[in-house]
Amino acid sequence: MTVAFAPAPANDARVLRVLVSSSMLSKVADWQLGIVIPLAVLAESDSVALSLVSFALRGVTYVGSPFLGALIDRFDKRTIFVLAQVQQALCLVLLASLLSSQVAVAGLVLLSGVGGVASTITGQFVLIPKLISAPARPVAVAKLNSAIELSKVIGLILGGAGFSILGPAPAVLCIAVLYLLASGVGMLLPRVASNHEKLDIRRDLATGFRWVGRREILWLVVTMSMTNLAIGQLEPALITEFGDQGVNTGVISVVMAVGLLMGALASRLAPGLVPAWGPERRILAAQLVAFAGLVLVATPLLPVRLLGFMVECFAVAVSNVASITYRQETIPADVAGRANATIRMFITGATPLSGFLYAWASRLDGIWYWLPALGLWAVAIVIWAVYTRYSGCAAPVGARTEGVSGGDR
Repeated sequence: MTVAFAPAPANDARVLRVLVSSSMLSKVADWQLGIVIPLAVLAESDSVALSLVSFALRGVTYVGSPFLGALIDRFDKRTIFVLAQVQQALCLVLLASLLSSQVAVAGLVLLSGVGGVASTITGQFVLIPKLISAPARPVAVAKLNSAIELSKVIGLILGGAGFSILGPAPAVLCIAVLYLLASGVGMLLPRVASNHEKLDIRRDLATGFRWVGRREILWLVVTMSMTNLAIGQLEPALITEFGDQGVNTGVISVVMAVGLLMGALASRLAPGLVPAWGPERRILAAQLVAFAGLVLVATPLLPVRLLGFMVECFAVAVSNVASITYRQETIPADVAGRANATIRMFITGATPLSGFLYAWASRLDGIWYWLPALGLWAVAIVIWAVYTRYSGCAAPVGARTEGVSGGDR
């Protein structure tokens, strides 16, 4: 039996404020980590490839996300969300004292990824369908995604400043404090009662993979996985490239922040952009624009690269809002943890592989460094264009949802 909250619309604003506040603190910490760890490893090892690989390990835990999804669906969602922040804070307290050991840094970054996965799945894909009334969900997704994009900006600026002023270890401790604050704010969320079904890992995994196998989800998974393989570690790649070229840490964080600020703006505006289009067409258009941005990033001129990064961030944010809303309206809330965890095993699991791709490409110079990413993204666009052409994308999401949901009950 499943017990779920059905909040009144009047409660939506309060719940969303708490969720956005907690998520922002957590994501600010994530993005501080994204600049502090690569630069700390680069300072210790003087190796661009090693710094990219070290931080990429944080995303490797998405391989185990289907198991986390089963737990999320079975236990109180607020508890999972809060404990995920605490677990990350504890990992970083240990990491701050072991920065001189590359093995310890790699292990703790990897372990902290468990909390990162649980936090993301619960916050972005489970709590909104459970706690926000259906009419308010598209705007709630846009506001949360906009806040997350804004958190990237704040995180990069604080991360660069903290690393420059305090040094690696104190900067890592500051990140741990942010995770603890996120857990405290998360406690203000309503409880979301657990699913009292008996935990059955084989059945839960089958449920998650069955949703991935659905045509309307499978094409999205393939496309987004290839996109993340192309640009999942774009920010760390740019950070380490600029760092290796001797660019000041503060300048690096500001350059990244300006681009990411466009993502925050795009997320907030996304629901109102070409609303007459179906989500497939909006995703395709956004990917085409983002690909053009990556082409500009690959040029040697810093002003052009900054412009390209801004274009890329804007377009990817629009695509993310469209795809998240689509999944929330397509997948029933009772299986959202298992389904989205399995989906993200492929989509977000490609992100650390992007780090390895950029690490391998670091031996190449100029435009050649960017060709693997550009090639992968071009293929992803072709795949999604084919699906969009034959998907009947003029049908509203709600019409698709009714048929899809019925098959899994």
